[in-house]
Amino acid sequence: MSLPSLLLVDDSDAILALERAILSGHYALHTASNGKEALEKVGKVHPAAILLDLSMPEMDGDEVLKRLKEEPSTQEIPVIIISSEVARAEACLALGAELFLAKPFRADELLSAVENALDNARRRARVGSMALLRLTVGGMEFAIPLETVSQVILQPATHTLPLGPAYMSEYFELQGTSVCVLDLARRLGVEHREVVEERKLVILEMEELLLALSVDQVQDPEEYQAGDIERRERVGGAEHGQLRDGLLGMLRVGERLVPIFEPKVFVTQVLLREASEMLRQAEAGRGA
Repeated sequence: MSLPSLLLVDDSDAILALERAILSGHYALHTASNGKEALEKVGKVHPAAILLDLSMPEMDGDEVLKRLKEEPSTQEIPVIIISSEVARAEACLALGAELFLAKPFRADELLSAVENALDNARRRARVGSMALLRLTVGGMEFAIPLETVSQVILQPATHTLPLGPAYMSEYFELQGTSVCVLDLARRLGVEHREVVEERKLVILEMEELLLALSVDQVQDPEEYQAGDIERRERVGGAEHGQLRDGLLGMLRVGERLVPIFEPKVFVTQVLLREASEMLRQAEAGRGA
């Protein structure tokens, strides 16, 4: 099996040599010493990812990035900006860069950045048409794959789950089965915009456990075509740890981009494993 190819772009021979030393053996490597040369080589080598410096002769890296993202044949290639100009990071990410890695960098940082960029690209490539359920909570909007949803109900009366965290401290009975309620407003640090009686519960089956996401509004499910799904972008809520790891893509709704999340991202694996025992103890306490 051939190695994924990378295009390394930097006007510093020393940086190119360092990148080659770190990445050689993991990837097939090609180099360019300025932006103009980089654009000429992209069409020839068809790289899986591009490592791009910013300040270069003839054409700066941000101009290269802009042109790559404007061209349909290259816009899906992940671009990692590698530069000491950290102040330009936000602008590069806004233009569509996958990651920003500051110079000087360590070998493990570079390897991790490339691996993450390629993983993200592969994940985007798998996102085709999707049946999605769009949800809102506290003014935030996102979508989850419909295949993960069992049913949607109005918020019923609940019982206290004393051993759970603040965002998962209630449960209720659904056809003889206990269901934990995960309050997404508390989980994401926002305020509900609907009173309890008007909130919706989205029931999910997670590791043989029923879990209900408490949200403000739920729209009718809909099938979205591949053209409606955009590449990953930076999204609100990313400061909540694992949310970015569960980002499947971005749904374009008019002029807005709505993040699509894997539902498991909202609860830790440890908590899922402990939830059954918490329910058992809560039910035993009620029956005592």
